[in-house]
Amino acid sequence: MKFHAPRLRRRFAVLGLAALAACGGADEPADDASGATPEDVDQEASATVTEEELAKFRAPADSVLTPKQVEAYIRTSLLQFDLVNKESARLHAKVEKMEERGKDGGVLSGFRNLTEGMATMGQAADLIGGSFVRSARTLGYNPAEMEWVRERMGDVTGYLVAKPILQGQADMAKSIRQQVEEARRAGPASGYSEEMLRQMLANADEMERTALQNTEIARATLRNYEVLRSTRSNVTDPMWLAVGMAGGASGLLSLSGLGDPQDTTVQRQLGEYRRVFTDALDNKVSQGMENTPAQAEATS
Repeated sequence: MKFHAPRLRRRFAVLGLAALAACGGADEPADDASGATPEDVDQEASATVTEEELAKFRAPADSVLTPKQVEAYIRTSLLQFDLVNKESARLHAKVEKMEERGKDGGVLSGFRNLTEGMATMGQAADLIGGSFVRSARTLGYNPAEMEWVRERMGDVTGYLVAKPILQGQADMAKSIRQQVEEARRAGPASGYSEEMLRQMLANADEMERTALQNTEIARATLRNYEVLRSTRSNVTDPMWLAVGMAGGASGLLSLSGLGDPQDTTVQRQLGEYRRVFTDALDNKVSQGMENTPAQAEATS
């Protein structure tokens, strides 16, 4: 029985996605353990938030982040990226060894690869699933709090995605009203009946109501967005979008090539994530992630 490498890679990808999907309290985070490295992370510690950690953190009633929590989240993510990058090299070495063994064929080699393959897939899932939580502990932060911060950052990401849509609705409503005014000034020559104009105004009103309702629902998220803008004013919306999407275990969903030695996507993406997070920590704009003039005006 020959153990085929492509099949092994596919299994890594499927298990990695499944594990990430399964991974998902107001205390100030402790000062971070400066200089912490992936070697400092206890890989034997729980990959999930413990009951004790959950009990120690109480989420604020207003769901608003503090600047210190945002900084802790960024630092946790940076250590997480370094940890995954380091450990992925070790996993690649194991997979390469199994692929070499598989070339020889034979029942014994096949069973050995199957056993080691299942163990390695489990290690890959545990690595990504537990990397954020373990990194938080290493830095002296409560993982329960950092998971809560990650969720709030995810809300901000959703707002930033919806923001241009809501602005587009408001602009469209304004344009419709201007069109109605021009048509009424032109009178019958405009080709619009009064009934048509009333319907256009009703549509404009509905657009504005929808935009307003969505904005009201996201009131806490808007406050968190203002916290980000006021404490790190040089970080652009595209950067915050990346910071909100890439943090935590769920943020590494795209790293399905973790167990494939031929796939360089993991290292490249981790490097890109790390650059943006580091620039956000330093309150500076990442190259290529500047706001457009329209975005800059909207956030000024």
